[in-house]
Amino acid sequence: MSEDFHIDLTGVEDNAGGSFEPIPNGTYRLQAEDWEQKVSQANNKYIKVQYRICGGENYVNRVLWENFTLNNNVSLSRIKAWVVATGGKPGEYLNKELLDGLIFQEFDAKIEIEKGNARDDGTFWPDSNKITSFLRPKMTEAMPAKKEPVAEATTQKMSTATGNAIGNWDE
Repeated sequence: MSEDFHIDLTGVEDNAGGSFEPIPNGTYRLQAEDWEQKVSQANNKYIKVQYRICGGENYVNRVLWENFTLNNNVSLSRIKAWVVATGGKPGEYLNKELLDGLIFQEFDAKIEIEKGNARDDGTFWPDSNKITSFLRPKMTEAMPAKKEPVAEATTQKMSTATGNAIGNWDE
């Protein structure tokens, strides 16, 4: 059975599926949608996280990914920064419960374009986006200034140098 819809495609935009070009450098509102633990070819455990832009007028619903190697202090400090960016307090341990608690928690992050490069196999890795820093949450209420007691000014006698060791200042 043949279906003939008679739809004219001449007016349909070529990029209707969305752009895969990197988004411009800037600060964006994000949330993690999913994470999974994986093992690399070098037998290193890592966590793969999928983020989605959820705030701002442009680029909403664009997706970014990040891998956190679990035997790397830089990756672990980035996970800690992600926890803080969501308003959470990092516990003593990185575990499933901590990561599950980060899913759908909004946070702000700086995103930059990472330049692509050629691979050893002759293929080219295109430019892509990377989270360069997770931002601490902004305070919503002003904290009252803490009044500290002011110490009274005291005068102290200081000894002065005598003699002509440095000469006469008036000469």
